[in-house]
Amino acid sequence: MIRLPRIPLFVLLFAASFSAHDAGPTGQDSCYDGAALAACAPANSGDTAAKPRQDGRFGRDAAAGAGTLTKTGAGAKGFDYTKVCFNGDLAGSGACTGALVANTTASATGTPSTDWACTRDNVTNLIWSLESGIGNWTTYAQTTLPAVTNAASRCGYSTGWRLPTRRELLFITHSGAWLPAIGSAYFPATQSGWYWSADTYVPVPVGAWVVHFHGGGASAGNKAYSGYVRLVRSSGQ
Repeated sequence: MIRLPRIPLFVLLFAASFSAHDAGPTGQDSCYDGAALAACAPANSGDTAAKPRQDGRFGRDAAAGAGTLTKTGAGAKGFDYTKVCFNGDLAGSGACTGALVANTTASATGTPSTDWACTRDNVTNLIWSLESGIGNWTTYAQTTLPAVTNAASRCGYSTGWRLPTRRELLFITHSGAWLPAIGSAYFPATQSGWYWSADTYVPVPVGAWVVHFHGGGASAGNKAYSGYVRLVRSSGQ
């Protein structure tokens, strides 16, 4: 069982408001018309509307809804993902079919090496491990799991595996999904709990930012307690 973060209440109150993506897909392609969610239109989200310029009007999600978005891979709404097998082959190339059972345990072992084990985000070119490890921030998330994952050459990479930043984690949250708030077709077995980020919570340094995948928000958690861990690396290193 995961123990809830034990940061003082005032920390959580100040930390809990951050939940937005920067630029990219959010999974939100509807707008609020003052009473309920509705299709985006000038009347409810136009520049002169009561609630103007809502997220659903713009970007990759809006383009996907209009049928004008070109993707390298696939994914819901404006997300664009490609499956990567443990040996580094992309789905549909080499020995990787992308259809095998994902290796999602914390062992970081490919069984066999043609198992789907990572997902590449084609918008950011980041490679995400599918496994959800669990442990504290200071040793397990920062050192132990990255070392094991590098040693196993997960998805063809023997270096560069690391804890993601808060913004990187938020970039893969899906605002149109719930429990978990992520594209489960490309991130199977994601836990509907909180995942560590690499970012220390500056006002109280014993804490670090966490992203909650039950709904997609963020807050602060005590580094000494256990949380879920998903590692990431650049596809260009």
